[in-house]
Amino acid sequence: MFLIKVLFAFLLLSPAAKAADLFTVTLTQGGNTATQGFTSVLDAFDKYQKGELDTILAGYDKNAAATGVLDFRGIEFDLDYTGGGANSQLTFKSDALGVTQVFGGAGYTQEQAFDAFKDYLKKNQGDLLTKILKESVSNTPYDSVAGNPASLMSQMTDLAFSNPTLTTTEHAVASQQSGGFVLLSPSGGTHEIKGADGVTRRAVTGSLPLGYTFKFDNNWALGIDLPLSYIDMEGSKTYAAQIGTSLQVPLYKDKWLVTFSARVGATASEDTLSGGLLYMGTVTSRFTQDIGNTRLTLINMFGHVQDYTLDVEQYNIEYGLKNNVFKNGLEIRQKLSEKTALTVFGYDTRYTGSDLYVDSYDEVGARFTLYFSKDSFFTGIDLTGSYTFGKHYTAYNVGASLLF
Repeated sequence: MFLIKVLFAFLLLSPAAKAADLFTVTLTQGGNTATQGFTSVLDAFDKYQKGELDTILAGYDKNAAATGVLDFRGIEFDLDYTGGGANSQLTFKSDALGVTQVFGGAGYTQEQAFDAFKDYLKKNQGDLLTKILKESVSNTPYDSVAGNPASLMSQMTDLAFSNPTLTTTEHAVASQQSGGFVLLSPSGGTHEIKGADGVTRRAVTGSLPLGYTFKFDNNWALGIDLPLSYIDMEGSKTYAAQIGTSLQVPLYKDKWLVTFSARVGATASEDTLSGGLLYMGTVTSRFTQDIGNTRLTLINMFGHVQDYTLDVEQYNIEYGLKNNVFKNGLEIRQKLSEKTALTVFGYDTRYTGSDLYVDSYDEVGARFTLYFSKDSFFTGIDLTGSYTFGKHYTAYNVGASLLF
């Protein structure tokens, strides 16, 4: 618990971008205009559905025509009412999606016309919701499933690359132990992301990977990990969970290790109306060469990830994602003493396939390692700090890994 408190104290004290809501509604009627921000799109929808637009624009008349603009995580939609009373019509229009759809008409109130639009969206009719989500991951950095390094896709990629099975084996070899090991690895980060609108928003992330690995005497290893994570993007909250299995095979002693990994991840956020189920397969090569007390490690990973349909608050969500990922890196570890070491590293991540707003990013950082003796309850601990950067994107991350 102490480690987790330290990590989140760092995040809370880190410099923050000016707060900016992920959702805004701008209403115009009779020459008057007003804008209100929301941390949850469902709260914005409620204003329409419950006939409470007068809480956004004072004096709003539901019996008269009005224009509205919904900024949905960086994507603008027009929600325009023509007519009023029992003859209301709502026109949904998006230039970005190339979509114009009309709801309601004779016999519809404004609230009923919006209900028809919401039901259309829930059922993903005309692939409207899928089109919105595809636009979100390709042209905005705020989606929880993909498109930015704070998303589930990137979390799964990074965890497959820095696989707990590899961490466990390295510590086990150093302490000359075999058998079963449990890994507790809390981490956190603060991400600054600039959207196409030029506004920079802040995301705070926290992750708690739990892992178990059995290392055999011949350096083969079999592992399972269960990471839990949390993202707060300007007050909009997202939760995610993964499960991964890995088989590590030594191709040449402990110098060249190949790890085959499969994992499934799920995330859901009713605040951002996003969520998804991703499954990924990866193969990672890790080649190590010692030069005196210095160890050079070259890491290369290839993976493939796809999404699966998921329901979030009765909305049928499907992204249609199919991506390949290439992640490569170099680590230089300097032995400081018999029990301590310092590692500096640099990693490069690139995605191909479905369009992503951030399809490549780099990470540099350092890791301090303390190994414990063979008869100790704990095998070792890692303390890591890193800086990640890409187009319109920067992040600071801290983490600790405790093996026992």
